[in-house]
Amino acid sequence: MKRLKGETFYHDFLRKVSFYIVTKYLMNRNITPNQITIFRNILLIFAFISFMGLNHWYILGFILFQISELLDSVDGDVARYKNLGSKLGVWLEIFFDAILTPVWGVVGLLFAYIAYSISQDMIYFLLWGIISFSVNLEKTFYIHFKGIKEGLSEASHGEIYFGFKNENLQTKIKNFIIVSKSWENQWLVFGGLIYVLFGLNLFLYIWIWLVLLNQIHWIRLAYMGYQKTKQ
Repeated sequence: MKRLKGETFYHDFLRKVSFYIVTKYLMNRNITPNQITIFRNILLIFAFISFMGLNHWYILGFILFQISELLDSVDGDVARYKNLGSKLGVWLEIFFDAILTPVWGVVGLLFAYIAYSISQDMIYFLLWGIISFSVNLEKTFYIHFKGIKEGLSEASHGEIYFGFKNENLQTKIKNFIIVSKSWENQWLVFGGLIYVLFGLNLFLYIWIWLVLLNQIHWIRLAYMGYQKTKQ
């Protein structure tokens, strides 16, 4: 398997595991890509329900969440192999990803509630709202300045691959920001795991980090758009 444009080393690892273990097993089974998509998101919903229970229930949710992440590319791989791509499949993928995956959606609101239930501090809902506002700014600037090159990496790969090995310091920092942005929900999920296992409440630091990440992206788009209009 070759690396995909815009992938991180983490997604590259997950894709290899899912392809060589899961996808190859399902290729010759009577299972459709849409069934995989629905099953994956059912796992995600059960993970969210388990998260709310904290304690041992949270650990179950953590496992279900990671399995769901592992299955993220399986439906697409199976669709390509069986030539079963469909508009419904694309719609289901976009629909579930838009609602359940980003931190400005259900998963972010859920973890804002979990952090609130631990500390009784409403600031987590405020931080979630700031991220949602920032995402709208990012989308607005991107719409107005179409054609802006995506990615902050200067890595010299045939395809953009956001790794760290053999990169200069500036590129490593940029790639770390990109990887962190793609890991947004994982920051929260692992933060909850640390609380359950060790009793350390790191949610405030994690939420502040996520807020900063989202400011970086819309400010970058705004600045690049401003530079574009000056030319």
